[in-house]
Amino acid sequence: MTFRARLIRTAGGLAAVAATSGAAFGDAAKPQVEMHRTQATEKDESGWYLGKSTKGGFRILSPIPFNDYTIVTEDRNIGRLTLHGVGSKSADGMEFGAIETVRTDRQKDVDLRDLIAGVARKQGAAVPDVEVETIGREEVARAAFEGPSRGIVMRVSKTDRGLFNVICDYPVAISESAKLTCADYVDSFRLDD
Repeated sequence: MTFRARLIRTAGGLAAVAATSGAAFGDAAKPQVEMHRTQATEKDESGWYLGKSTKGGFRILSPIPFNDYTIVTEDRNIGRLTLHGVGSKSADGMEFGAIETVRTDRQKDVDLRDLIAGVARKQGAAVPDVEVETIGREEVARAAFEGPSRGIVMRVSKTDRGLFNVICDYPVAISESAKLTCADYVDSFRLDD
């Protein structure tokens, strides 16, 4: 599968995010992918890779080189659906992704607890108790859970500008080492001022 096809599949995988905000990918035009950087390798002083989204309003530290991209499609329910992402997949099956879904005037508000519950159910995991807190201009929720084959550490947040979804997904076979890496990855997420 080509990298472009994987990105479009990722956009399709974000249907839960879009559905909770009023979009339906079945009503959307074919996504347009703009690749800003492929396998970016700019490191910071910690030795991790500085994942500053080219067009999005966030940055994150990645333990491995990453791709920086924008996906745009038109949806008859919400208008232009724009996703800015930074993501990568490791040789041992860990997946790292930070995605901003830009808000439109026609989108419904997103319930962060429902969003996390949907991801947990999709993984076959128990739905975790989730606290939502306000940090600066963000409403933020965090969760960690494991299904039969994969685990997830995630952070979702929303501002008046957009919805931010940060996920580290790993095979449960490597959960002992993966959980710490995932926690560090998710905790490194920052909005740009």
